[in-house]
Amino acid sequence: MPHVSIQHFSRTFTEAEKADLVEALTETITRVFGTGAEAVSIAVEPVDPSRWTEEVWQPQIEARPHLLWKQPGYTPNTTTEGTR
Repeated sequence: MPHVSIQHFSRTFTEAEKADLVEALTETITRVFGTGAEAVSIAVEPVDPSRWTEEVWQPQIEARPHLLWKQPGYTPNTTTEGTR
């Protein structure tokens, strides 16, 4: 039962963008985990950039590096809001 949780800077997604993200993630997850699409759940949570360090960086990145399969290429001091 893979569950993916994505936290991101607040922005509005079109229905097409949502569908594209869900399709791409579901395809990858089902292939890698060897499970059906019905077993996959995906949560997407916006986080205000001003709260990123305390809500995401410190508790989930800095405090749990052993769980990261990909390290971010930034530090909280260099984080800027995305272009969208």
